[in-house]
Amino acid sequence: LYALFGTLTVFGTGNATQVNTITTAINTAFMQFHLVSDAFVPTLNLIIGIFCAMLVAMVLLGGIKRIGSVSEKLVPFMALFYVVLGIGVVLLNLERLPGVLQSIFEGAFNPAAFTGGIIGSLFVSMQKGVSRGIFSNEAGLGTGSIAHAVTQGMFGIFEVFADTIIICTLTALVILCSGTPVTYGVAAGAELTISGFTTTYGSWSSIFTAVALCCFAFSTIIGWGLYGSRFVQFLFKSNKVVRPFLVIYSFVSILGATLDLGLLWDIADTFNGLMSIPNLIALLLLSGMVVKLTKEHFPGKGTVRKTGE
Repeated sequence: LYALFGTLTVFGTGNATQVNTITTAINTAFMQFHLVSDAFVPTLNLIIGIFCAMLVAMVLLGGIKRIGSVSEKLVPFMALFYVVLGIGVVLLNLERLPGVLQSIFEGAFNPAAFTGGIIGSLFVSMQKGVSRGIFSNEAGLGTGSIAHAVTQGMFGIFEVFADTIIICTLTALVILCSGTPVTYGVAAGAELTISGFTTTYGSWSSIFTAVALCCFAFSTIIGWGLYGSRFVQFLFKSNKVVRPFLVIYSFVSILGATLDLGLLWDIADTFNGLMSIPNLIALLLLSGMVVKLTKEHFPGKGTVRKTGE
């Protein structure tokens, strides 16, 4: 079940929504400089989708070593550049920070003040928060274990902190400190984040922000492509299905570039939920095994070791 749901999840969470982020980022950057018109956007999205499909296919069909090589160059550049620009937005709008922090806490503990209705708005806020959190760091989905080795996997827990606590919090501060208008309940993609940067730095920052977002999204696409190949390999008990799967996975990029953003989020959230069910059950049942293996990995921790042992 986990492999089956995972195979479905990679198309939405790992590919379509990421390509949609790329197209949105590029469209926003182009429109900042009036390089494209609204009428040409659908055509541009299709062109971007085809280009992404070709690029993803070339990387994924090149094998796991090429995946690692591309990722290790894209992710550090994206993260460092994004953090620097984000901190700059906060510092340049430092006088707004106290009010922003206040609004965050008020919105978290009293969402009805903004949305109307206590119970309904509370559940909507929780649902959105949990689904976006899982989408961001994949906590509870079990995908990280596919990429991690044993020793290096011990540091996998820091992904959640770095991704959600640092990057996502910084993104929220960029949007709110910059004064970018936010409408509750309205689906928003990369254009909201880019608006936060351009409001502070000017139109030129849309290009660099778009590049950073594209790097992040593309590295996610090729990473999830690896996950998907492991899922289908397990389901069909054969390596022969991997290449056809990767070809299909690459072409999904075209759909991600042209479909509605709201629909893509609904698909991604649904498959994420399905994928987490068998994994969370397994985590509960295997919790004793986790304790046992942890003690074996760190021998002597919490015990007095004999001389010479």
